[in-house]
Amino acid sequence: MIHTRTRRTALAIALLGFAILSISAPAPGVAGAVQTDVPVTGSPGESPWTIEQVVATALANHPLVAAADADIRAARGRQTQAQAAYYPSVTGTTGYSKVRAWSQPTHRSADITNLSLQGSLNYVISDFGRTDAAVNRTGSLLSATGATGQLARNEVAFAARLAYYNVLRAQRVLDVRKETGHQRQALLTQAQAYYESGLRARIDVARAEANLYQARAELAGAENDLRFARVTLLDRMGLDGPAGFALFESGVPPDAPSGSPDEWMLAAEKKRPDLRAAADRVHAADEAIRQAQAGYNPTLTGNAGYGYAADDVPLKQNYTLGLQLSVPIFNGHLTRGQVSEAEAQAASVRYALTGLRRQVRLQVEQASLALRQSVEQIQARKKQRDAADENLKLATGRYEAGAGDIIEIIDAQTQSTVAETSLVEARYDYNTSLAALSRAIGE
Repeated sequence: MIHTRTRRTALAIALLGFAILSISAPAPGVAGAVQTDVPVTGSPGESPWTIEQVVATALANHPLVAAADADIRAARGRQTQAQAAYYPSVTGTTGYSKVRAWSQPTHRSADITNLSLQGSLNYVISDFGRTDAAVNRTGSLLSATGATGQLARNEVAFAARLAYYNVLRAQRVLDVRKETGHQRQALLTQAQAYYESGLRARIDVARAEANLYQARAELAGAENDLRFARVTLLDRMGLDGPAGFALFESGVPPDAPSGSPDEWMLAAEKKRPDLRAAADRVHAADEAIRQAQAGYNPTLTGNAGYGYAADDVPLKQNYTLGLQLSVPIFNGHLTRGQVSEAEAQAASVRYALTGLRRQVRLQVEQASLALRQSVEQIQARKKQRDAADENLKLATGRYEAGAGDIIEIIDAQTQSTVAETSLVEARYDYNTSLAALSRAIGE
């Protein structure tokens, strides 16, 4: 009996040594360690995607970008339609008709034949500013549509960057959850060894088991978060696959842009495409007022025609020349209503531009504050992680020596996991805050 107990004690000591090493050893590739340039996730042999490739693919494939390009083509077509009024319209016609009609004087039917071949030209010599205003308006709207297209590209690129960072974030959190599972499995092994050697009560095993299953549940949640993040990234890139893609993460964090919020706001005034689009819409609204007011003006039109026509061959030469001045006298207050509408729309787009400027300033302020907060949080989370690791080592030593209970080491493991996860979140919050600042500036 004594010999059997001695062997069980020796086995327990061996298990304890393995468990202690498993609990205290840091996990390879955990977010708290110094990162180098490594591919993250994906199938072996695949070339990992860099963030530049992710953004370029999104801009080339996302339907929002294609829709924005189509809107630009449509706006260019509307401008061409407005410019058509500068050119004359030329029409060619030919015709043949034969009519049998009853003649009352002769009391007989007669055939009347008509043959024609002619061309006509109509040209608006002057509409006193109506066409000029229409062309200027469509030109400003084309410029606004182009700026809106650039905004769509910026938004697609921003969404792709966030999705890229969220995949990396989810992968690092999953690494932390896996390491937590290893630690808690080792703690269960240690508690079972203590119980079998008679050093600890059965309750330690039960608590360690509950702790392990909680870690496995959190691991399942982290795996699902990673799958969702990967699907989201493919959607943001406008792709359906491949499902097993790999990402390339640089261990060097991007540098924050230099400057102050006021300087960033000045940069946003020059670079933000939505501000440019809003300013172009204001100019287009002013031209719409001019176009509506031109309805009070006359229109001078010239026309000419030349051709051949007769009842029978040979056809006879004929031509026409004309000049017409149309002066609006009364149209039921139509022009007045058009002018009133155009003026109200111009006021609306001006208010929209003012509101957009305030919104841009708010976005720049929020992004700069978020960036500053993320930098401060990284430093604090690093210290929190170091303190949690030290606490875990001390709790492990106390439990090994019999001076601490299992609740102490479970609390220490939980604290370590929370600290490691918080550091991961802080690091990727910095990246997303930097992307948000670049977006707010218009880069």
